[in-house]
Formats: sequence, structure tokens, C-alpha cells
Amino acid sequence: MSKEKIAVIFVTLLVLTYALAAIVVFGHQEVTPEKPGSYFGGLVYTGNYIRVGVNDYGALGVYDSDLGDVGFQYPIGYNYESLAVGWWGEGWSVFYGKKGAGFSPGDDAWGTIVGVTPTVSSTATPYGYLHTVEITTNDNVLLLRFIIEFFKEEKYIKIETYITNIGSSSIEDLEYKRIVDWDVWKPLLDSFNNYWGMDDIRKPRLNLAVAFLNETIAPGSVYMGFASLESPTDYDLDWDDYLSRGIYDPLKASISIDGKTSLYDDFCVVYDWVLGELNPGETKAVHMIYAVGDTLEELEGNVEKALKQYAPVGGIVVQTPELKLLIAAAITIAFTTVAVVVLKRRINTWNT
Repeated sequence: MSKEKIAVIFVTLLVLTYALAAIVVFGHQEVTPEKPGSYFGGLVYTGNYIRVGVNDYGALGVYDSDLGDVGFQYPIGYNYESLAVGWWGEGWSVFYGKKGAGFSPGDDAWGTIVGVTPTVSSTATPYGYLHTVEITTNDNVLLLRFIIEFFKEEKYIKIETYITNIGSSSIEDLEYKRIVDWDVWKPLLDSFNNYWGMDDIRKPRLNLAVAFLNETIAPGSVYMGFASLESPTDYDLDWDDYLSRGIYDPLKASISIDGKTSLYDDFCVVYDWVLGELNPGETKAVHMIYAVGDTLEELEGNVEKALKQYAPVGGIVVQTPELKLLIAAAITIAFTTVAVVVLKRRINTWNT
């Protein structure tokens, strides 16, 4: 092989190395959260179909100086904001022993995360963004880790919650809740009411709660979904009872096989997982999907696609195919670097 061809190969490998490094390394951005007590700090992510605001505390609901309030928008635009505008009913809570903690943008941080500053990072990926939030309770018992995956080309996001016991004693009664108050197209329609129902007749394995409009109320239809890999211990469509353990007097309704439901009002879905014992060093996880579709069938298909990316092993999820791309890129960089060094040495040898 001529020196000229080797030089071309050398330059090509060098370019590939820097290009992949830009994706894997320079795509990472450390984010400085707003001070504790700031309800609406976070980052906004916009794709081809949806726009979401990811809060510094692992929930949805951000105030942006240019875009205004951003929670979950489909189509993209403030008129199509579909989370509760004003109170911002989206968030989580965790209970252990006699203690608890949680967050929603409308309520701020409470319990054993009061005064705690989250550690937040955002990483550009080949498919969108990977947003990570870590919060250690102020009693140094739990590490809460939220991983939000945003996809530029999809109509869903994934929110993974990892709860780790970093204390020295076992927790006997761990419990976790997640809530979302869908108000589909509230700014456009000036209404908090939606049709609601669990999709447990058509697609029971999806653990999918649905809020939607129909054409008699709005021009066109849109379906918002809240699903989980792990079946909740219980659920409620009635309101936001996430500040205490358990579900009391729940309202339940199902979407019929033909996609209809009679439940129409201003509701808020609550999922409750009773996770039981958590030993020191042990982690338990809950994996959520927030999705949208122009039809119920499309919503179900989007949720199914997203759930297939989860492959839980011992409570920890194996990386999705998109994250594996990053690992493959890192491996490629390593091999490319070695190849560049070898070729450079070979050229230097020939030149002497």
C-alpha cells in the first residue's frame, strides 16, 4: 500500500475519531439547577413531534422565558400544552418507614428532599437526549435517580426511577407513587376536562392510563398515555392523592373494546407501587412511558414500542438499543485511536 493511501486512511480515521468523540463526550452537559424552592427550573427538549419540559427534580413542568410553560406538548406549541397548567400536576413521591419525600412543580419539594440540590446532567445522543437527575435524601438513606430519555423522532419519552438504599439498615416498607394530570390542549380549549380510562380491556399488559379528546369537542383527536413496565399495586383516576401512602376510595374506569369511555371530567391519574423491603445497597426501579397518538391504536403502538426497549434484569434495566449506540461509539473510538497510533508509527518508520 502506498504512503499516500495510508495517509488518506490515517486522516479518515482521525476525523471519525473526533466526530464520534463529539457525540459521546462533548454532548454531555452538566446543568446547574435552580436553588431549592424554585418550582419550575429545568430544560426544554423539542423533537419533530413533541416538546417536553424536564424539571430539575425529575418531573415534567418547566417555565421557559421564551416558550412559557412547557410540560408535554403535542402538537408542539403552547396552545397544545397537555399537562395541568397552573397547578402543574405531574410528579412523584416515595415513602420509607415513617418518612416520605416527593416533588411536583405545583407543590415544590417536600419531606426529606427539602433543602437538597439535585445533581442534573443532559447528554446529547444519536436519538435525542438523555437527562439524568440524582437526589439524595437529607437523612442520607435514599439515593433517587431519574433517567429521562427524549427521542427526536418518537411520540413518547421514557422516565426511569431508581431507588437505592444508601443507609445502613433495611427498609421494610418502600412505596413509590407517580402522578400525571393530563389536561389535553387546555390553553386552546380553556377546559380541564378529558375522557379518561384504563386500557385494561384492549391492552391489559401495557398498564396504560389514557386521557383523550374527541372530534365532538375539538378539531381532531389526540390521546395521551401514562404507562409502566411494572404493574402498579393500585391506581386512582380521581385526583392527586400522592402525598400519603396507599390509595383510598379510588375511582376506576376502563376504555371499552371499541375505544370508548363515559368518564369525562377533570381527573388526575395516580399509580402506586408497594415495593416492600429494600436492603442496604439494593436498588429497585420503576419504568414509565409518557406517550401520545392521533388514535388509540397509534398510542398503544407507541407504548408497546417503548416498553420493548426495557429489558429488566434484577431490578436494573439493560441499556436500550439507543444507549447501546453510545457504547458502540465509545468502543469504536478506542479501536480507532489504536489504529491511528499504529498507522502513524508505520508512516514514521517508512519516513526514516
